[in-house]
Amino acid sequence: MPKFKVVIVGAGLSGLAFGIALQKYAPDVDFEIYDAASQLSEIGAGVGIQQRTWTIMQELGMEEALLKITEHWEESTYPIVHRKSDQAEGVEVHRMNMERNYAFHRAELQKVFMEKLLPRQVHLSKRLESYAQPEDGTGPIELRFQDGTTATCDYLFGCDGVRSRVRAVMYSQLAERAEAAGKVQEAAELRAMMPPLFSGAVVHRCLIRKDTLPAETLAHSAFNHPGIVLYGGKNKHLITYPISSGRILNVGGGVDFPEKESKPYDGPWTAPVSREDIVKHFKGWEQDVQEVLKYIDGGILWAIHITGRLPTYVDGRVALVGDAAHAMMHHLGSGSGQCYEDAWMLAQFLGNANITKDNAAVALRVYDEIRRPFAQRVADLSVRAAELHHFKGPELAWLTPELSATGTALTQEQLMNVGEETEQVRAWRDHSDLVEENAAAMTRLAEALAAA
Repeated sequence: MPKFKVVIVGAGLSGLAFGIALQKYAPDVDFEIYDAASQLSEIGAGVGIQQRTWTIMQELGMEEALLKITEHWEESTYPIVHRKSDQAEGVEVHRMNMERNYAFHRAELQKVFMEKLLPRQVHLSKRLESYAQPEDGTGPIELRFQDGTTATCDYLFGCDGVRSRVRAVMYSQLAERAEAAGKVQEAAELRAMMPPLFSGAVVHRCLIRKDTLPAETLAHSAFNHPGIVLYGGKNKHLITYPISSGRILNVGGGVDFPEKESKPYDGPWTAPVSREDIVKHFKGWEQDVQEVLKYIDGGILWAIHITGRLPTYVDGRVALVGDAAHAMMHHLGSGSGQCYEDAWMLAQFLGNANITKDNAAVALRVYDEIRRPFAQRVADLSVRAAELHHFKGPELAWLTPELSATGTALTQEQLMNVGEETEQVRAWRDHSDLVEENAAAMTRLAEALAAA
């Protein structure tokens, strides 16, 4: 008999990974996943799993299945080249190797995750409207969906992304309690956490099938680099790397609109975009960039939204996971990794032999205590990486697009400083031990349970 029931709202990568982790670490916990979509389909784009996160995939028994759909890079390190490219003759800013990175087509990754779950565990066309926790902290949580149906659970986890309905309901309820206590300013601050925030950045995501390219193009340096090439410029970048076992070149063109940051985004968050609408942002950039853009056939525009700096991921027996808690800028490629780290920790906590239906809320509080500051630090580093990639940090506020395009505005020392700090903001991934951190988290859980 299951010791308690969990509902996961959201069947994206974080929700599916959480389900897989629960199967391994908490087999005595019953869980179901609800998603608003009528069918699961990720928009085609590349997504990476870095070595730190790969440890989780190995622990979950996913390695063999994932290796079949990733780019094979036999070396223990993965090359990254950062160039300044918004000029006629581009220059290399920095070259580094990070621990092995595994690149995937997002839809292929989702398919592998889905295959690890039973069809009866995933319910589609279920858009959450609201949920209610009993005031006394006992009894089931009741979920209401927009189609009028309901469900119950003992613990609820919002894995429903940056637009999280679970987060909106949680922070609405927190604000109502603050108001009832006469804390008007606090209530306003809590309500500000409900909606996602437009980052001021959009990314044009494109895929180039290599089997459609002429032989002389495949021999070009822009198409045969085994790792990541980041072509950076003032407020913009183009990034390329191979996915789908090298069959496809993933291309992402990022553009900043600083004046629109934190303002409501006018338009759909994802939308088809023509080749012409992408190319216009990179006029005058170096030849390698033009070579790549020659072969794109339009793409998908993503308006990058983030979450505010949440004061908590947990309210009673409800917790936020992944992008619902900490959607961040994409410049470190660490957003999905942080989602998996959330799920991995929570599944192990819930599967702990000393966790019961009555005390699992303690595990949620420890999760918040550990994961919230860590993920928010990674989000901060992602913002700094964006500044470095786009030559727009406070130290380069004077650099206009026109000056940058001359190719002479920055000294070699300034370029070197950008490159060195770019490596520093990535260093936490390659110089940290997730297994060791996990052991410390389990110790902290034991302490919290003993004190409860």
